[in-house]
Amino acid sequence: MNELSVSRRWVMGLYFTVLSFGIIFLHLLPLDTLPARWVMPDLLMGFAFAWTVRRPEYVPVLLLAVVFLMADLLLQRPPGLWAFLMLLACESLKAQIGSLRVTGFPVEWLTVAGMILGVTLAYRLILSILLVEMPGFGLALMQMGFTILIYPVIAGVTHAFMGVRKSNPGDLDTLGDRA
Repeated sequence: MNELSVSRRWVMGLYFTVLSFGIIFLHLLPLDTLPARWVMPDLLMGFAFAWTVRRPEYVPVLLLAVVFLMADLLLQRPPGLWAFLMLLACESLKAQIGSLRVTGFPVEWLTVAGMILGVTLAYRLILSILLVEMPGFGLALMQMGFTILIYPVIAGVTHAFMGVRKSNPGDLDTLGDRA
């Protein structure tokens, strides 16, 4: 059984990687040549938080680091800054797993919304301190708001279609340890 669990962990990690690069690919498609008046939610952030809250063993820190560093490089963001902030947020969520497991979805949503707010504002603050040119603050707020609003949909898709469900207290995780 343990070999099956470890193989499931690897398969789900691969699944997350393919999902992440699919989202990045959609960002890179030249669908519109005009300047953006509104922005899409950050689906990569939403799925990373949903997977981290539901099954943190499926998204180890090295996998998250590689995915978000590649996203920084491919989306032409300052290399490593967004990846670092997202790693801090995901690891902070992993540290809160025990309390998030027993609470309802509204508390999870509020916690994730706080992480989204924190990562977005920290990113903007660091870029402004370093005098890096950024898109308008309104677009960043819009993306942050849309990401917070779409999180329940992302969590539902993650639960219903991808099979990444919250573990219950006392369940065994994929490594055979108590969750």
